[in-house]
Amino acid sequence: MIRRFFEQAQLYHKGRRAAFSGEEFALMQVGYPLVTLIFYCLIASYSFKTSNLTSWVIGNAFLLCTDACVFSLGNAFRGERYTGRLRSIIASPGTKLPLILANGLYPALFAVVASVCGFLVGSLVFGVDFSGVHLGLAALTILCGMASATCFGLFLSVFGLMNDSMHLVLNVVSYLLILFTGAEFPVSQLPLAGRVIAQMMPLTKSIAAMNSLFSLERGIFWTLIMAELATGAAYALLARFLFGFAERCARRNGQFDLF
Repeated sequence: MIRRFFEQAQLYHKGRRAAFSGEEFALMQVGYPLVTLIFYCLIASYSFKTSNLTSWVIGNAFLLCTDACVFSLGNAFRGERYTGRLRSIIASPGTKLPLILANGLYPALFAVVASVCGFLVGSLVFGVDFSGVHLGLAALTILCGMASATCFGLFLSVFGLMNDSMHLVLNVVSYLLILFTGAEFPVSQLPLAGRVIAQMMPLTKSIAAMNSLFSLERGIFWTLIMAELATGAAYALLARFLFGFAERCARRNGQFDLF
């Protein structure tokens, strides 16, 4: 069963990336996001007249997962419809949870790699100092953040069964992550409604936890990590619930989409 799960995850990865050569894949997964990180950090440097860009490097390093976790996963079931596999998935009597999780395995791994590369670039280009940071806790924070973002992407993917404008949905969500996760400015500067939305978004608690490691204020670190894991688990459960709802509607109505 476990071997089948990893084989399925590998097939999903090949299906999404088979058109790319190794160089193209590396540039799309790492090169383009890193250019984006440098761009936003330079904007922050000139806008706020500061050379201390640690908080912006942290926030944008976590947002490097957007391509893998939001756009790749968000289009998962839309891709299944276009390739003709959706009929088999809906009609299959087996549980769909392994299928949903297999979709997210490789994007989560690549998101971790992209975020680590973001921190390395931040250290080399912008002089972010890691000397006083517990690297084990930093790695744990990245893993928890990417797991939460992956579950969020799986949740978004189910909406591909409910509307035909996923490109609009995913682009809007990507900007919501920029606005409400604390990547570009502190969550405390948001109005009350914005702060409530921020706590519902993935990555918000991971970014705050990483900032606490750099500021050596670890009193709330584990609380933030547990809250991030709870957020990811909530999105995973929502993804399973919504897919089950779409599956039942498809079988009852004799169609594969809800639009």
